[in-house]
Amino acid sequence: MTRGVAVARAMWGGGILVASRSLPVPRKVALALGIRHLAQAAAVVRRPDGVVARWGWTLDVAHSASMLGLAAVSRRWRTAALANAVVAAAWARAARTGKRRQS
Repeated sequence: MTRGVAVARAMWGGGILVASRSLPVPRKVALALGIRHLAQAAAVVRRPDGVVARWGWTLDVAHSASMLGLAAVSRRWRTAALANAVVAAAWARAARTGKRRQS
């Protein structure tokens, strides 16, 4: 993952934390997701050649898949889960593409 993607991820995570009270998901879930984005970004900025920078995109793929699963079984959370699946897939793509460009 490139440093630029990590900075963008940190901004995204911070935005989630700031908006956590107004998002259409439980606040604890939003806080956990925002903190995860911040932690992942910090790990990449600290060690751009580390394991999180190389394989962190797999967390986004797993998150996207889990949100697709939630959308399939929960009518109540379907819209939020599908939106989150798309965003997580975009983060995975950005991180994976950035990794290839660094190589």
